[in-house]
Amino acid sequence: MINRPILIILLGYILGIIIGLYCKISIAIFMIPIIIFYLAINFIYKKSIIQNQKLKHYFHIFNVKKVGVIFLSSILIANTMVLLLNNRYEALFKNIEESEYVAIVVGEPTIKQYWVRYKIKIESINEDAKKFKNAYLYLNTKNENLKVGDKVKFKGKFVEPEIQRNYGGFNYKEYLKSIEIYGSVNANQVKIIEGGKITKIRLIASKVSNHIKKVITENIEEENNRNLLLGILLGNDDNLENEIKESFIDSSLSHLLAVSGMHVSYVILGISIILSKLKFPKKITKICTIMLLIFFIFLTGETPSVKRASIMSIMAIIATILYRRSDIATNIGVSLLIILIQNPFSIMDIGLILSFSATIGIVLYYKSILNFLNKKENKEHIKSKKNKTKNIKIKDILKYFYNKIKEIVSVSISAQIFIFPLSILFFNKISLTFIFSNILVSFIIGIIIIMGFLSIIFRFKICFFILEICLNLLTQIADIFSKVSIFNLIVATPNLIFVIGYYMIATSVHYIIFLRKKHFKRVLEKKFLTFVDKFKLQLLSHKRHILISIILIIILGQIIKFIPKDLKIHFIDVGQGDSCLIVTPKNKTILIDGGGNIASSYDVRKRYITSIFVR
Repeated sequence: MINRPILIILLGYILGIIIGLYCKISIAIFMIPIIIFYLAINFIYKKSIIQNQKLKHYFHIFNVKKVGVIFLSSILIANTMVLLLNNRYEALFKNIEESEYVAIVVGEPTIKQYWVRYKIKIESINEDAKKFKNAYLYLNTKNENLKVGDKVKFKGKFVEPEIQRNYGGFNYKEYLKSIEIYGSVNANQVKIIEGGKITKIRLIASKVSNHIKKVITENIEEENNRNLLLGILLGNDDNLENEIKESFIDSSLSHLLAVSGMHVSYVILGISIILSKLKFPKKITKICTIMLLIFFIFLTGETPSVKRASIMSIMAIIATILYRRSDIATNIGVSLLIILIQNPFSIMDIGLILSFSATIGIVLYYKSILNFLNKKENKEHIKSKKNKTKNIKIKDILKYFYNKIKEIVSVSISAQIFIFPLSILFFNKISLTFIFSNILVSFIIGIIIIMGFLSIIFRFKICFFILEICLNLLTQIADIFSKVSIFNLIVATPNLIFVIGYYMIATSVHYIIFLRKKHFKRVLEKKFLTFVDKFKLQLLSHKRHILISIILIIILGQIIKFIPKDLKIHFIDVGQGDSCLIVTPKNKTILIDGGGNIASSYDVRKRYITSIFVR
């Protein structure tokens, strides 16, 4: 940790954000006792009051002045930033009624059922430019002709985002904070005026994005395939049908719709191949790759997953340019720190949490699981070199696919190990089909990404034909695995103790079984066997008492079942009235008015009621 100061800064920064978000207090008032405690630790260490060497080693960590100063400073900075930003979010648009807005369109249009939504950057409201500087809103209008970079003027009413209405429900206001949006404004008429300013990289990215959409629209006939391809290439799945999204989520394939490390690796590979064929020097190739990765972040909407993957890749490339060894832990720390400095509320973004968790899981477990699978394999050696060339080629091909499957399984399991409790916490779902669905999809998704970009550049008809087949196949795989209900379980939300305990056990098991630290393993096995022997003796010496206790517990459990329970009535806000859930004394449930609209694009029962009562 001391050798990686960026991780100390990151931990302090995260702690400061958490204190600001959940405690909502300034850490500055606690700095004096913390500094006194820190100085006391330094004094104890320097005066050699502690004689125990192990304990002295831990005190040595606090003795490093730079570590303490960096850690405390990062806590204070993050805490102050969160509190200031939160106050701005709460107060900036308070009591704002219908006003005149001047803004710049900075986001691509998203077509909704009754309007078109744009992300806009406010320049002034009622000619007040200073107060609302760098504030972002969603503009809801029927005008479909606005483009990124347009300066617009309109009259509208600010709509404050909804807060969490039910326990365990979705907090739209907090979600918008994670993407730097204050709320939305509705406007019937929008006028385009001159003088809009936007960074060139955003403007170029918007033009390239529109070109990609145009090419795909002109050449892909089926609408669902068009929207799916845009989701895979650009991470833009706003226009994808909810049923298709749900099937990808239920089949553990939702990561395909979020541009991440896999997409970035294909971009790097493509750039490297093209520039090497053009005889570019290696250093120039790496610099060009860095520049194109920065552009790729803007092209794909600056989502946390693509930022994480791109920044980590850029750090690794910079290390090779400087002839330094790339450190994966430092790369992860730098990428997360950059994202949180840009917007501390990003820490609440589920996509960011899952993306980093899956990456950490792969870093920790991938090699161990792959080595374990390789050791279990029965290797066959070629006895003679006089085998036919055809047979050798077939064997090599089969071996290649077999090794590829092992790699995919290792990646899937290692990622799932780390995100398992988070998936339950956020979605209340467990999908046991992730290995099989990811194996089948892994051979298709690479073709889709490569063919997708090639078809946009060269517009070969054969590429679009192959794309159509692969996209249909991908949809079918997601649909089939999502319908295997026996492997898709809905579970109750775990508490914090379960999540912490899970990670402690997972880390310990990995350390003991896979890393195979022999001395530690021998000590642990000796203690465990000693404990088992003692436990056996206790059981045998008190077997009668234990048997009587078990019988009494069973009888008591049966008696408790017959004790009448209270009648419980739960009222739920479902947006179109109050839903009522009655739980009878015999644990029977009666649901009255689940809400929802037949013409609506979502199922209210699924959105509200299921998410609430598994918590």
